Amino acid sequence: MSGRKKNAGSEAKAEDEFVHVLHFSTLGEAEATLRRLDAMLRESRAAGDGPRAARVLEIAREGRRRAQMIAGNRQVAAAKREEKEEIRQWFRVWLEGPESFFDWLELRKRSPEFVERFGGESAETTDLEG
Repeated sequence: MSGRKKNAGSEAKAEDEFVHVLHFSTLGEAEATLRRLDAMLRESRAAGDGPRAARVLEIAREGRRRAQMIAGNRQVAAAKREEKEEIRQWFRVWLEGPESFFDWLELRKRSPEFVERFGGESAETTDLEG
């Protein structure tokens, strides 16, 4: 019985880390969220924690779905829908290849199309790695 309580406690703690992880009001927040998810996925895989890794991927798929839903909502301002479509693509690319995503993202943010649509300033993020 104490094993079940201990397991239930660790499951609740594990779920707590996912409660507030999805933030993508801006492109910068979306990038920060994907960096957190990427770190969590790498940690999970390194520790051999398949269920946690699967949960990280599930959270990313939920982010992609939410961004897609907002991008398709005609009641949302056109500029915000365009931004959410961009974020949906970021989640899609990360889910398809997390190993190369951040290299791709740096190239994407420098592309003329991206700069024209979102400008350089909105694409900047805080340096999370120090």
